[in-house]
Amino acid sequence: MGRWKITKEWVRQYLEAVGDPLPHYMELGIVPPIAISALALGKLLKELALPGGAIHSLQEVNTVRAVRLGEELVGWAGLERPRQRGNLRFITASYWVQDTAGNEVQKGKSTVLVPLSEDP
Repeated sequence: MGRWKITKEWVRQYLEAVGDPLPHYMELGIVPPIAISALALGKLLKELALPGGAIHSLQEVNTVRAVRLGEELVGWAGLERPRQRGNLRFITASYWVQDTAGNEVQKGKSTVLVPLSEDP
């Protein structure tokens, strides 16, 4: 899925984008855990090219340890078998993120609902 170097500038941009004005992450030199999720899932969602009308319905995040500024991370993702209920298809993606030594940093999953087309 990807390999990323987590820079201070990237974290600053992330915090600005989500409207988090508190200086704690930068002062401690750590990355907000949900920023790692956004990085991994953002990459995966670009690959999926979901149609208009898709709804992000569920996210699970399990953070094992804090990521320090400057660390390099490696991520993998996989899709579960799609499920269907009524006129919606449920697509669930799981992801795993490790440091370059192979130690788990975070894992999680995200489910997206995709309305099925009314056209035959």
